[in-house]
Amino acid sequence: MTRTFFKLLPAILFWLGSCAAVLGQDAPVAQSDQIAQGGQIIQDDDSSTGIFTPVSVDGFTTSDVALQFFPSLAGKPVAIQALDGGTLSATSGAIDANGNLAFSFQVSDQPGIHRVIVIDPNADDDSLHIIGLVQFEVAATN
Repeated sequence: MTRTFFKLLPAILFWLGSCAAVLGQDAPVAQSDQIAQGGQIIQDDDSSTGIFTPVSVDGFTTSDVALQFFPSLAGKPVAIQALDGGTLSATSGAIDANGNLAFSFQVSDQPGIHRVIVIDPNADDDSLHIIGLVQFEVAATN
């Protein structure tokens, strides 16, 4: 059941994001991500759905994540969760005055995808609860 839910999650977010676009509204999701390691940017991606392509990293590496939201979401409190292991620098925060949200994430040494979601804990039934999804892929070691 859980695996099915997480396989459907990207499709659901895409559908909800497209509904907002059709209605002429800005989807309240992350519009871009920037992931850096040791001061070097390893991903700089845009999204209309809040879902970003996986970035390849080595086990136990720490990445700095910056998500950009619409400035109209400034001050919105959020929860941050690692779904597949790893360590977050923070499990809650708020989108700043410029629409930015920053945190660090250290993946585990387990191969596979490590997903981190950003949640709007105050979303109502007509709003998106998951407003961002970044993904880190750890390769299997031989």
